[in-house]
Amino acid sequence: MPTPQHAPSTPLASVLMLGAGVLFGTTGTAQALGPDGMDPLSVGAVRQVSGGLILALVGVIAWARREGARLPRPSVKVGWVLLGGASIMAFQATFFAGTQANGVAVGTVVALGSSPLFAGLFEWLAGRPPSRRWLVATLVAVAGLVLLSGALGSTSAPDPLGLLLSIVAGASYAGYAVAAATLLRQGTHALIATTAILGTSGVIAAAILPFVDTGWLAEPSGLAMAFWLGPVTVVAAYLLMGTALRTLSASTAVTLGLAEPITAATLGVVVLGETLTGMQWTGLAAVLAGVLIAGTRGRIQR
Repeated sequence: MPTPQHAPSTPLASVLMLGAGVLFGTTGTAQALGPDGMDPLSVGAVRQVSGGLILALVGVIAWARREGARLPRPSVKVGWVLLGGASIMAFQATFFAGTQANGVAVGTVVALGSSPLFAGLFEWLAGRPPSRRWLVATLVAVAGLVLLSGALGSTSAPDPLGLLLSIVAGASYAGYAVAAATLLRQGTHALIATTAILGTSGVIAAAILPFVDTGWLAEPSGLAMAFWLGPVTVVAAYLLMGTALRTLSASTAVTLGLAEPITAATLGVVVLGETLTGMQWTGLAAVLAGVLIAGTRGRIQR
């Protein structure tokens, strides 16, 4: 069948992507309110198992309603599903390891700040160069992330391996966005694409789960955290993102997803009692400006 053309991006698509970013941004606060001494990889694995397998069930139901008992035919789409699922799980492992090595601020800035650049690079390599609006929005947002991190003026050198892991996390997140956007361009229904990719990540996480410490799940706060991280920050957030990717390019979607550090910083101040310097508030405003630039009057590059 012919490849469908994307419609121009709409304000609703931008709002949905911003909503996903806000939900993603609650992850750090949820962890901070959970039990002490948790293994970051175990948190990521539990998050993907619970959220990914719920989405897999949603996808099976949606497929049965659309296609009945017919099984999916093998095609190149399977490769994109596997790439997307592996990217999501790679992001979990490298993101938490990077923040553990260099702190949440620096690790998050490097991962999320690099992801729009990787998304734009991947789309450019695929023959779909991002728009000038995306470039301006990304540069503004990345500058804001640097200020928001508080890394400027710091006398302590970051751990090189930790920085590399955070960069890999940024590339992994962008890889998921590109894989999902490609499936949608090839005519895959948004719900089917999202649930297939996240279901795959859930299966990968399930294979990891026996090798990590999940004793924190026995505590009430651990169960509450797992419930939030899985059904909310995976199921709800990725469904919003998958729907938004129907009309947003992967690069624009990832830039809009920088609403995540805005949310994380705001919750840190309001809920966890953290404080921000004047420079960090300036950075927060710059990230918001970049998100607003990316989310207005943008069109998909064909």
